[in-house]
Amino acid sequence: MRSIAFIGKAAPWVLAALIVFWTLGPLGDRPSLGHAKLDRFVAYFCLGSLLTLAYPKRRLWIALALVAGPAILELGQFLAPGRDPRLSDVVSKAAGGLIGVWVAAIAARLARGLAPSAGPGLPS
Repeated sequence: MRSIAFIGKAAPWVLAALIVFWTLGPLGDRPSLGHAKLDRFVAYFCLGSLLTLAYPKRRLWIALALVAGPAILELGQFLAPGRDPRLSDVVSKAAGGLIGVWVAAIAARLARGLAPSAGPGLPS
């Protein structure tokens, strides 16, 4: 059970490291789903979801990081050869991250509500 918890905490950080590499690294090393805006949205949606599931009591900090982080990384593209920062990229990344936080928070709340509990007369 500890290994599952470790994976749950490690997964968002691995994805975050990959996102930093894909944002500042060579364009040829970046995976693609077919459209760059969709790629960005999905990557940050997954990151927002994973962070929210790993750290459910830190949703506000996660949301703030998912707005500030993409902006900082886009600014970092000014220093990366062959990269061009765009405000529209920040918007698609932040939107994906924030929607990921929202969806994961709702899913976690629904899962808690649907979890079986021992009622009166039921064995626990």
